[in-house]
Amino acid sequence: MFFLLSCKKEGNDLDVRETKFYASYNTNYFTKGESEFPSGNKVKIYCYNSGSELSLSFPLAGTPKLATAGSSGNLTPTGSIVLPKGLYDFYAVSLNNNLNPEIEFDSGHSQILENGKDYIWAKQTTINEGAAVSFSLSHRAVGIDIKLNSVEGVEDLNVTSVRITPPKPIATSTMNLQTGIIGYSSEKEPFITIPLNNGKYFWIILPAELFAMEVEVTVNAIIGGVSVTNKVYRATVPQQTLNGGILYSLNLSVGANSMSFTGSVIQDWTTQTIGDIILTED
Repeated sequence: MFFLLSCKKEGNDLDVRETKFYASYNTNYFTKGESEFPSGNKVKIYCYNSGSELSLSFPLAGTPKLATAGSSGNLTPTGSIVLPKGLYDFYAVSLNNNLNPEIEFDSGHSQILENGKDYIWAKQTTINEGAAVSFSLSHRAVGIDIKLNSVEGVEDLNVTSVRITPPKPIATSTMNLQTGIIGYSSEKEPFITIPLNNGKYFWIILPAELFAMEVEVTVNAIIGGVSVTNKVYRATVPQQTLNGGILYSLNLSVGANSMSFTGSVIQDWTTQTIGDIILTED
């Protein structure tokens, strides 16, 4: 639980108030609604005078503060700070894990961010000193979930590798602390391998616009009754914008001589169909 202290002097008495901080987790990658923020996860909390334009302001003394989530989303800081009576805006940033989020902000903007990190963010504005502050943290990067299945003529499909060309981190790939928005990239990195995690080929990438991601899949299978090993398929996803905070589920079907996208789903919010795209043998 994060205690933010404020002081009001009346005669010789010092009135000390506490502000309690809580965190919940907006799991919009998989289900609508919120759940308890995982215990042990780290959060950086920033405090500004209410209404401050962050590009022209500095965080108040003592912030950012690193806090750790406990039971019921309570946040416990590394230390407390003292603020005078007034109204404040609070911002929270995390990597959605138990590591110190190594994100630094200068004039309200972060350094260039990286693929593979689950940046989550929240804000609460116009908060009185002494009030309880609840953060609802949400994903700000992009989720990519690749699902594969076989069609008639393909048996015993065993996927051994999935690779994609993620967006390249460039000068615009920074987070705006005031809005939580991560800027778009339009450049492409070389192929990287997506790890198999809990039975899913899932990875987190930076937002991108006018972006045509390439996919490469290596499989072992029985095709037309013949056993094949390390058969490689490739294709390019049609150029599109990959928006932060959304999980894109790419569905792929493996055939005897090619592989096609059967659709791309933006889970929970809307459904977007990407037309039939043929993945050819490499």
